[in-house]
This record gives sequence, C-alpha cells and structure tokens, in this order.
Amino acid sequence: MVTLFFALTIVLFLLGVPMAITIGFSSIVYILLADINPMIVVQRLFTGADVSALMAIPFFILAGNLMLTGGLAQRILDLANSLIGRMTGGLALVTILGCMFFAAISGSSIATAAALGTLMIPAMVDKGYGRGFATAIVSNASPMGVIIPPSISLIIYGSLSGASISDLYLVGVPAGLIVGISLLIVVYLISRKRGYKGTDEPFKFSDFLRAFRRSLWALGTPIILLGGVFLGIVTPTESGVVAVVYAIIVGMFIYRELKLKDVWGIFLDSAKSTAIIMFIIANAALFAYILAYENIPTAIVSSVLSISENPIIVLLLINIILLIFGAFMDTMAILVIVVPMFLPVITAMGVDPVLFGIIVVVNTAIGMATPPFGATLLISSNLGKSPLVTVARESGWMLFALIVALLLITYVPYLVMFPLWGFG
Repeated sequence: MVTLFFALTIVLFLLGVPMAITIGFSSIVYILLADINPMIVVQRLFTGADVSALMAIPFFILAGNLMLTGGLAQRILDLANSLIGRMTGGLALVTILGCMFFAAISGSSIATAAALGTLMIPAMVDKGYGRGFATAIVSNASPMGVIIPPSISLIIYGSLSGASISDLYLVGVPAGLIVGISLLIVVYLISRKRGYKGTDEPFKFSDFLRAFRRSLWALGTPIILLGGVFLGIVTPTESGVVAVVYAIIVGMFIYRELKLKDVWGIFLDSAKSTAIIMFIIANAALFAYILAYENIPTAIVSSVLSISENPIIVLLLINIILLIFGAFMDTMAILVIVVPMFLPVITAMGVDPVLFGIIVVVNTAIGMATPPFGATLLISSNLGKSPLVTVARESGWMLFALIVALLLITYVPYLVMFPLWGFG
C-alpha cells in the first residue's frame, strides 16, 4: 500500500500537478484504500492549518505588499546606492543589500524576487550588466527572505518542531548575514572580472544625508518588528499586526505613496497568497499523517543511523537530501513533510532543534534558486526576460557561495548560535 502511495505521488509530480494537490490527493487515495475513517481527512486538513503561530503569515504578507506599494523598498535602495553605488559592481551589490532588507520586511522570497526584480534587473541592464547575470543576482539573493526574520518559514518550522520562534529569529539574523556576505563577495569578484563599473558620480555627503532622511521611516521597520519580539513586548504574530499598521501609516500619511484605492487590491493579493500557503500546509499535514501512520520517520531514523551515528556525516546526508528536494518541491511542502521525518534523527544525535531549523531553512532557500523548479529562479527569469538555462548558468558561482554559507552554518554552529549560547 505504501508503495502505491509513493508511486502515485511521484507520477502526479512528474505530470506537473501542483504539489499541494499532489500530496493531498495521494493521501486521500491511501486513506480510502487502507480503509481508514475518511473523517481523518477533514480532521488533519483542519488541524494542519489550525496553528496559532501560522496567524502571523497573512499579516507579514500583507505588510510586505503594503510596504512595497508605499515606497519603502525604493528608499532603501536609494540609500544603499548612495553608499556603495560607486564601487565595482555597485548596482549588483545594492541589489543584494536591497534583497536582504526587503526580506526582513516581507518575510517572503517570492515577494522579494518580484519587488526587486521589477526594480533592479532593468536598472542593471541599462548600466551594462549582462541580462542573465542581473537576473541571476535577484534569483539567488531573494531567497534570503526565508532566512532573515520575520520569516514565514521560521514560523512554520517553529510550529512544527516546538522550537521557540523568538530563538529562531535570533539565530536567523546572523545566518542571513552569513549568506548575504558570501553572495556579496562572489558577485563583487565576478563584477570586477567582467569590468562592471559603479556610477561615475562622486560621493557627496549631502546626497547620503538626503537619502538617509528619506529612508529613515523605512529603516525603522525591522527595528520595530524584530526589536519588539526580542524585547518580549510583542509575540511574532502580534509583530505582524504592528507591521501592517506601521506600513499603512508610513505609506499613506508620511510617504503618501500608498493610496486608498490601492488598499483593496493589496488586501486581495495578500489573501490569495495566504490561501495558497495555507492550502499547502493543510495538505502537507495530511501527507505527514500518512508518513507517521506507516512509521516512515522511524524507518528513516534507523536507516540514517545505520549508515553512521556521526553527526557530521548525518548532517551532510540531510543537507544533500534537502538540496535535492529544494530543486523540485515547494518550500512549505518541504518543511511540513521533512521536519517530522528528520527531527527525531537530529534529536537522537543531540543537535539543537533551533540550529536544525536554520539548516533546513537555508537549504530550502538555496533550493528556491536551484534549477529546474526553483521558485525565485522561475520568477526572476520571467521578470528579467532571460532564458532559464542562461540564468542557471550565471548562477553557478552564486549557488556555490550559498552552499559554502550552508556548510559554515552547519559545521561551525557558533557563528549563528552565539545569541543563544552566549560568548563564554
């Protein structure tokens, strides 16, 4: 029976059926054929989505859309450009920094790719950057949206594993910086080799001050969001509500770029995005039930530990599996399916669940930029009007940088865990 279950899942996947429908349909077929009470379908779909921590998701999606329309992203890009736009590869570096900041606002890689791709790919092409290279930068930098808090992926992992979301947020900041710095170094070296120059305008402190003043309210966004959570003033879910209110006030009354007529469309788009994510989570919870019913997580634990009980080897195997999954599967589906399978393995080895959460999330981030089905790769390729093969080829060294960052996080955990472990 379990063979039929996996065979059906694989066939539907290869036929191009959306992942949520694939795992949901195969799970329902299994339940009917295994003579399990069909009511379990309704129960698992409901309980999969009925998690209080998931309430933060619609608020962060809405806040990100409001902030993009309200002009916060553009002001941050202007500030970054005033600082490093004159460096070799300046516009490329500005794009990466812009992705890091907007990731901290929206919590979504897809939103980051759409926002920064629209703004920065044409700008880089106009400055002489290769279209494929410019598109690859957005494709590989925007996945930081799932690493840097407030991150929807960290919230989902916390709800699945029981790990503290505040702790995950604390660890997500240095992890995002490691990934971002790795990408900055590689893109700078490539730009230097290819002769991509910065702007010709001389640095003027007055221009920097002007850009800083214009972006001051936008810069306050992550401080308010993360500071409130770290100081214990608000929960992650409540910080999402604060973000929505803040975005409306800043965009509508301070920057005055958010119009009342735009609000309905923003709410509708945010509701659609939320519905898609929650549908995936609900169906993945049903899929996870089937895995547990067949004791597959236990079998995986036994199989992995039979290969080696050395944490170094086991984490390497898990990283390889997650990187392969990431190239083909949706991030949310990977989290809800993989976490219940591998969490017992890492718990048995004494690995901190918070560290494992960051490792999983970084893996899924890399998967979003990996061919053939990486989400940000597909979105960026479409926005940049560049062939997928070209973008994938230009992404080679950038993906290498991301994998190096993943290995650093995995095998030098103190680099990201020091906010929890202290400096002693």
